[in-house]
Amino acid sequence: MRTQENKIFANIDWALLGVYFVLVLLGISNIYSSVYNPERPGLFDLNTEHGKQIMWLGIALFLGIIVFFLESNFIRKYAYWFYGFTMLLLIAVLFTTPIHGAKSWFGFGGVGIQPSEFAKVGVALALARFIDQNSSSKERKKMGKNAGISSLWGIIPFIAKNKGTALILGIPCVLVLMQPDAGTFIIFTSFLLVLYREGYAGNILLFLVISVIIAVLTLLVADSNFMLPFTKMQLSGKTGIIIALIFITGAFAFVIKSFVMRRNRKSLYRSLFGSFIIAVVFVNFVEIGYTNILQSHQKVRIDLLLGKIDDPDGEGYNINRAKAAIGSGGFIGKGYRSATLANASQRHVPMQSTDFIFCTWSEERGFLGSFVLVGLYTFLLLKMVVIAERQRSIFTRVYAYCVASIFFYHFMINVGMAIGLAPVIGIPLPFFSYGGSSMMSFSVLIFILLKLDSERKIVLQ
Repeated sequence: MRTQENKIFANIDWALLGVYFVLVLLGISNIYSSVYNPERPGLFDLNTEHGKQIMWLGIALFLGIIVFFLESNFIRKYAYWFYGFTMLLLIAVLFTTPIHGAKSWFGFGGVGIQPSEFAKVGVALALARFIDQNSSSKERKKMGKNAGISSLWGIIPFIAKNKGTALILGIPCVLVLMQPDAGTFIIFTSFLLVLYREGYAGNILLFLVISVIIAVLTLLVADSNFMLPFTKMQLSGKTGIIIALIFITGAFAFVIKSFVMRRNRKSLYRSLFGSFIIAVVFVNFVEIGYTNILQSHQKVRIDLLLGKIDDPDGEGYNINRAKAAIGSGGFIGKGYRSATLANASQRHVPMQSTDFIFCTWSEERGFLGSFVLVGLYTFLLLKMVVIAERQRSIFTRVYAYCVASIFFYHFMINVGMAIGLAPVIGIPLPFFSYGGSSMMSFSVLIFILLKLDSERKIVLQ
């Protein structure tokens, strides 16, 4: 029985709820400014994007009230069911008519629903449930440090031992790639941060950093050739990277032989050799994927980001206009509804109410307003981390970190797109970018976290 009465809205973290409403209201006002039409000035006009966004907010708040009437045990018990339902939606959407080259939407008249947004909620709940169940077992406690990856060679046995986690994350990743939706796929990789926090992959972040470095180097030289020094031999960029990996592996082998005791060398040599093999395979995978799998516009976006091409008035127009709008805002901005680049009439900045909504805000509020907005999102993320760390429940802690990771990726990538530090991959800015699916899914993520946190002091006997 419960030793404390469960009251609706009791023990709610009002600071988190408050910053949620601040961001939502600022987002709607920003959308209103970015798409303002003098012929349709009404804020609640459902024929406008800001009117529809208010409608989606109303639906999101209704869903939030439903969440608050649920008990945390109910949410925990049916986590897998909700995950399964969202996976069925991801499968069903593959049989729809493509929109802009991707099967990502269910169309209902003039309204579209993107199931991949709700799949983030399902994955967060399922992952929290799975880790909670495993962390409560004697087997998980015995694993201790062995739950992580000690070397690149250990990735395969790690996946084999944690196939439940691999399936929970792998199924939605495969389904969104089939749409295809590379942006959402990247968001699903944010859950790796949660695994790192829970000790499931001790060195995974280090491996990810190394993988990113190798991938970037491969992409930089994927379609280029160079002359081998002191010879007349011409090599491909991929071959050059493999040669570099051979030299790096040899250097590490020399260090092991010189500074590691003999009885410890064998295991290190095995790990070094395994890492080299996986690195070579990864280089080929990146090169093949870049050359044969990526579509032409995706290659162009990567080349623009890496500085391999410079076409400010052609392929790089979106990024060029976005940075121009942000820079034109100066220190204090041009004022509300005074944007001259990121607005509906001029249309210098494409998608100024969705992917590049940050440009409208920065042009109107300047550096000072951008600093305030970044501060609000930073507070939101830190608050989620604080909430996660004060939990008694493993389920709630893992879920909180899942939510924080999702928001962190969305914020980092969307703002990075606007300032030219990330490729344009269609990632919305939470509560700012226009979109019903994102508004509802982000809101539900917050409301579930608030509800779970509100019951942290309830002791079950």
